[in-house]
Amino acid sequence: MRLRHLFGFLSLALLCASPVLAAPPPSADHVDPKAPCYRWPAVDMDGDGVFDRVDHCVSTPPGCTVDEWGCEHDADGDGVCDGVDICPDTPQGVKVGKQGCPVGMVTAYKSEPPATPPQPEQRVTPPPVAPVPPPSKSEEDLLTGVIRLDNVYFETGKATLLPESKTQLDELGVALRKHPELKIEVGGHTDTRGAARYNQTLSRSRAESVLRYLIDNSGVDGTNITAVGYGESHPLVSPEKNDEDRGRNRRVELKVLNPEVLPKGVKIQD
Repeated sequence: MRLRHLFGFLSLALLCASPVLAAPPPSADHVDPKAPCYRWPAVDMDGDGVFDRVDHCVSTPPGCTVDEWGCEHDADGDGVCDGVDICPDTPQGVKVGKQGCPVGMVTAYKSEPPATPPQPEQRVTPPPVAPVPPPSKSEEDLLTGVIRLDNVYFETGKATLLPESKTQLDELGVALRKHPELKIEVGGHTDTRGAARYNQTLSRSRAESVLRYLIDNSGVDGTNITAVGYGESHPLVSPEKNDEDRGRNRRVELKVLNPEVLPKGVKIQD
């Protein structure tokens, strides 16, 4: 028995020392330089680059990266090996498909961002709509058909406008520009002092002064506006008993000549 064991050991030593097996051909594939005897051909059944002699995981799926013992890596622990896993950063506990991506995710997922990131959609925000200012007192009065200019003043016996008339005339100009469809008559009136012919001329001159101011300073189109002088023929108070009565009769009024364009129910006073 002892001789049989010695004979087997010597046979193995002679076989390992054989020059035929010790040096594989220069063009040989699959050489295992760390094998004690049989260096060629080396066997790697699963093709993972680790010879079966030391491969602890002999059925590694194709494409997987492996460690020195032939076992695949799985960095995110999702059950799909690195090299096959195209979603290598899947959170733990998430159910994944064959390529390692969460179930339901598009298969074209890429772990790296695209070379040119998509540009966000440019949305044009419209400018805010400016609130419409409420109508002024002059506009409200104008839309009733007749507006009396109580704060328009002239030099005594003249048609020259005084500076304190500017506020009401400017407000009136804004209202007229908003309603260019209105045909307007600017009527001048005087009290009963003085000759009737003189008062007639003065009242017309004052109406024309108001008309000219609206055109020159407020940008009002003068096409639909006319000036008329009534003198003392249309008093508000008669007979005049004091300066207050005479002050009421000295006035400039605007009258709408096409009342059909006014809001319904407006009746123009004569």
